[in-house]
Amino acid sequence: MPRYCYRCTVCEELSIISHMSDETETCCPKCGDSEGLVKILTTFTTSHRTSPEAKVGDVTEQFIEDAKQDLKHQKGET
Repeated sequence: MPRYCYRCTVCEELSIISHMSDETETCCPKCGDSEGLVKILTTFTTSHRTSPEAKVGDVTEQFIEDAKQDLKHQKGET
């Protein structure tokens, strides 16, 4: 699921929220304001550095594991 960066115009906090591309987040997860979120344009980046010996499947498996950890972290916050 894609991650999007939002800034709340009320509390000025940045939030990274995962949702489908056809959805839009409206409620700030920090302050709860229902109309203050503005989507921030970001560029695609990856934090994975691979060696020439690494296989595509290895990078994919690591990305999936990272995503699982992110979900566990998010579930712990709610």
